[in-house]
Amino acid sequence: MPNGVKCGVEECIYNDHNRNCTADAIQVMSNGNEIVGTTKGTRCATFEFERHENDYGEIVR
Repeated sequence: MPNGVKCGVEECIYNDHNRNCTADAIQVMSNGNEIVGTTKGTRCATFEFERHENDYGEIVR
C-alpha cells in the first residue's frame, strides 16, 4: 500500500493502529444510500474485522 493511505477504523485487520492501511490494495464503494457526496455515502470493501477483546474482556470477531 502506498504511504499516506490512512484508516481510522481501529477494528479493521489492515489498520496497524498508527492509522496506516497495510492492505495490498483497497476497494472503496458507494454505500448505496445515494449520498455519495459525503463520507457517510462510502464504504471500504476491503474492511475485515479484527478479532479483539471487548470492554468485558470477551474475545469477539
